[in-house]
Amino acid sequence: MLQGIRPSVHFRSQGYRMVKRKIYALILMFALAFAFFASAAETERPVIRVGFAQGLEMNIEQNTLNPTLHYLQQRLPQYDFVLEQISPVDTLEEIRKSKLNFFFAPSNFYVEIIHDIPLTHIVTRSTLEAENPARTLGSVFFTKADRDDIKDLADLKGKSCAASLPNSLGGWLAALGEIKRNGWNPDKFFSKVSFLQFQTPDVLNAVLVGAADVGVLSTCTLENAVRSGIISQDSIKVINQKNENANSLKCVRSTEALYPDLVFVAVKGTPETIIKNVAIALLAMPDFDHYRWSIEDNYYAVRSLLEDLQLGPYAYMRDNTVPALFKRFKTEILTALGLILFLVLNELRLHWLVNRKTRELHQALKDKIAADKTLQSERKKMALLERNGVISQMSSIIAHEAKQPLGTILNYLEILRMKQEVSPEKDPIVLSAINHVAQQVGRLNSLVESVRNFAKKKENPLIPSDLVEITEKAIRSFRRNEPEYDAVKVNFLNGAGKALVRSDPVSLELLIINLLRNGAHAALEAEKKQKPFIKITISRIESSRFELKIENSGNVMTDEQMARLISLGESVKAEGLGLGLSIIRSIADHHSADLSFRKRKGGGVAALLEIDQLEIET
Repeated sequence: MLQGIRPSVHFRSQGYRMVKRKIYALILMFALAFAFFASAAETERPVIRVGFAQGLEMNIEQNTLNPTLHYLQQRLPQYDFVLEQISPVDTLEEIRKSKLNFFFAPSNFYVEIIHDIPLTHIVTRSTLEAENPARTLGSVFFTKADRDDIKDLADLKGKSCAASLPNSLGGWLAALGEIKRNGWNPDKFFSKVSFLQFQTPDVLNAVLVGAADVGVLSTCTLENAVRSGIISQDSIKVINQKNENANSLKCVRSTEALYPDLVFVAVKGTPETIIKNVAIALLAMPDFDHYRWSIEDNYYAVRSLLEDLQLGPYAYMRDNTVPALFKRFKTEILTALGLILFLVLNELRLHWLVNRKTRELHQALKDKIAADKTLQSERKKMALLERNGVISQMSSIIAHEAKQPLGTILNYLEILRMKQEVSPEKDPIVLSAINHVAQQVGRLNSLVESVRNFAKKKENPLIPSDLVEITEKAIRSFRRNEPEYDAVKVNFLNGAGKALVRSDPVSLELLIINLLRNGAHAALEAEKKQKPFIKITISRIESSRFELKIENSGNVMTDEQMARLISLGESVKAEGLGLGLSIIRSIADHHSADLSFRKRKGGGVAALLEIDQLEIET
């Protein structure tokens, strides 16, 4: 049985060894694959992309770019530095698309794009001919040595010029700054400007062959050309040459101002560790082709130059359209407009305040004048009242004292009349005269009694009477007792028939006589050459009222005269006391009548007395 089992055991042992060998082979294959990929991963280094714009300078790759990258590659072998050319036509867009880590740029270009693309300054190239890295680059005006007509900067005006590129700091912009500093317009200084690609040899050849009167080179370019044998020192001459001892730059120059040279910057997004390593390496880099890297970061002179020439970030200053000027001076314009608006509003406010104060002052003056007039009028009225009071007291005294003499006169007249009647030689004329005198004295006695009653504020009884008869009687008395007014024609028109009223006939007659006397006086005093007249009219104005109107000719009354006439007891006559007006007003009030005065068209006054009709009981 054992012999039968042995072959089976041997087979199993052999199969186990085969499987084991396969497992070892797989493990070895995985180990080799891992080692291969690890080695491949170890050899793959980060790529550092460094850009530069084409057309910067001739041989810049040989004297600056390649030496710099070669040194960085040696100092920082853990990175793979790659140099990439950027189109100078649309540099900003090219920088954004190419995803650069670092960038070589002229200092003026760096100042222009720093606001559009975030950059970090690393180092600035400085020539060994300069001690101050911020003052290493300027311009040189040169012409052929045999041009005797060109001696200084002023002689270059109107000449033709050759330069490298319009954005070259040392090859053109610094030269324009010098022209600007000397008071000329750099845009109109040269008659013709030819921009060539390179300063050496393009600009040099253009001047030497006569294609241009003057050429512009960067500082130290002329020395390099002479040193390399491209031109002879005796073939050209420098125009507007500055004193070499005035600054630390040992190269000839024609510009007073000097600027920083090429800069090396880091683009946003580059890791800080890489920037730090590159900066340390470049600062430790040895001199190369008469250059070195410096930490200089002062670009104020470049910004000032661009601002003076209105280029780069200051190019908007060349646009003098209204929108551009507004955008440029927006703050100043808005501030000025705000100030002007404030001044205008303040001026309007001041005018408004002054006008308001003026109106208030005028109104106050008007009110004061009106108050003064009112006070003066009230004082006049008080004076008139006082005067009328005095006159009233005097009238009362006179009437009281005249009462007894009038009674005595009547008594004597009665004795004379009785003696005349019993006398055998009775004379009818004397008797008639005695009767008339007695009648007039009786009338005078009635008037005195009315005056005494007026002074005592005692009212005479009102009796039924005819306004027409009273008016006619007053006219007759006026004609008989006022001969000085015979020239005044009196017309009476009765339009009411019989006008029965309740009145005191004597006082009402006195009122009418006073109005007639005043009207006749005014008619005679008229300036116009016309016949004086008085027109009396009685009419019915309502079913229960009569109107007595007495009109007279005369001068046209002023408003002031009418106001005095209408006021209490003030006469418009120079010699008038106003007592008559006061009396007739009192008489009108006693009869419950309305007395008013109106201007008459054509001159004169119309006095209107409105009195109630007598109501007859049936």
